[in-house]
Amino acid sequence: MSNNTLRIVSGAVLVIIVAICMAYGTASSLVAIGLMGVFVVDELMTNFYVLERTSRRYMISQVTYISGYAFFNFWQISQSSFNFFISFACLWNVLALVYLFFINSQKGFISDFFVKCSWGVGFLILAPMICIAYIIHHPEWRFLLGAMLLLNFMVDTFAYFSGRAFGKHKLWEAVSPKKTVEGAIGVVFASVLITGLYWHHFVKPVAWPLLIFFLVLACCAQLGDLVQSKLKRQFAIKDSSSLIPGHGGVYDRIDSLLFVAPFYALLISVQFH
Repeated sequence: MSNNTLRIVSGAVLVIIVAICMAYGTASSLVAIGLMGVFVVDELMTNFYVLERTSRRYMISQVTYISGYAFFNFWQISQSSFNFFISFACLWNVLALVYLFFINSQKGFISDFFVKCSWGVGFLILAPMICIAYIIHHPEWRFLLGAMLLLNFMVDTFAYFSGRAFGKHKLWEAVSPKKTVEGAIGVVFASVLITGLYWHHFVKPVAWPLLIFFLVLACCAQLGDLVQSKLKRQFAIKDSSSLIPGHGGVYDRIDSLLFVAPFYALLISVQFH
């Protein structure tokens, strides 16, 4: 089986799993989102930091993530808590962009900074996962979550296939050698068009400022992927894991989603509250 075929089959299986969780309701969807975060924390701690699962840093990160996710989604459910995590995650995204564009990864203090951050990996992953979970607490969560997943799926899919079919000019070879300018441009317009049509038919009529916001989100999705690519080069690894055939790990699959979720959650909090 070719890598493309394996990638398509694995992607189809993931879509089916997501659809089943959404069909069963909020509880199953919240649990599924929470489990994805557990896998992401595991991949970061074991493959990026090369720590044993019995190490203190690993256990602190997982306990921080699991207890925080459970508490704020099943016990202390409040808009103020969600606002805090949305704000923090948006700020962290800005800092990630500073790292992507302005920080030389070869500098020694960057390596020291990442080592110190290992203690807080659970909280750093908790913030964007809470942003995703926040959407599920909305009465129309299936349509709203579907829009975000659709945009993210379009960005990943069109970037991969349009880049392979039409890509000629490298987007940023030093960070991600396979990404092309043609693929990036194609994915932005395709994802904005499809997400806009979805929103218009399933959520509410689309105004042009919202299309601009979708344009920003599509760009953010690609930036999130670039941040992860730079991190993998920083830690000298190819994939976050080999859990998903053809895709790598869970973090490889949802890296752009983690970056988009805080800004999308901010949109939902403004539009519907």
